[in-house]
Amino acid sequence: MITFHEIASQITNHSPNYFLEIVITKHLQDLTDYFIFSSEKIKQQFYQTLEFLADDGIWTQEELQEYTFIAQTIDNDYVLATDSKTLVIPYSCFKSDSENFDLTIAAFFSSVEQGTLNSNIIAKID
Repeated sequence: MITFHEIASQITNHSPNYFLEIVITKHLQDLTDYFIFSSEKIKQQFYQTLEFLADDGIWTQEELQEYTFIAQTIDNDYVLATDSKTLVIPYSCFKSDSENFDLTIAAFFSSVEQGTLNSNIIAKID
């Protein structure tokens, strides 16, 4: 079975949508029960949550336009990405509690898989 680390070392296309295609076609969601990869329903629920919580310190859909929604954790945290950055938004959706990583989405998941991601939101996966 292919790992996130293998994907990160092999791909040259860092588009989040390309990463999601690989996750779906290679059935990588089986690697961990911690992440629920993007589906239209989960994505819509995330943006509805932002609308419902609308407040000064909460992310807005407009602020996240450059990001692609990637996954939700079982703890209801969210992972979004651009070609070069990964954003982790906690279940509270507060900007101040969010974490930015200068990692492509493939490198981010490789770090999660290897237990080397330094995050206060994403739990270490054993």
